[in-house]
Amino acid sequence: MKYLIIISVFAFLFSSCSDNKKFWEYKVIYYTGLNSRDGIEAFKYQSITPDDAELTKLGEQGWEIATSYLEMETAFPNFGKEAYHTGIKENVRPQRLVIILKRLKGVYSDKKK
Repeated sequence: MKYLIIISVFAFLFSSCSDNKKFWEYKVIYYTGLNSRDGIEAFKYQSITPDDAELTKLGEQGWEIATSYLEMETAFPNFGKEAYHTGIKENVRPQRLVIILKRLKGVYSDKKK
């Protein structure tokens, strides 16, 4: 039983050390909110929606989403005045959606058909 475990561990280690490494290329795309930070626009709800057609086109080119995140903004900065509230409050909203894409390097071509 002990020998079987040792052989299994070595087989796993040797199989993971192959020369068949994958290399990736990355692309970052940004979607920005449309509301202004000033005046009455700063009170409005802000939603950021990616372009479905653009994502579909990128998918056809071999790109897949590796990760995404929201960059947040404060609609009413306190400008260093202690009279204003600090910290995360209701005035924090999404400013920009960042999507990081990846695909295997050297496999796909961006040439149009």
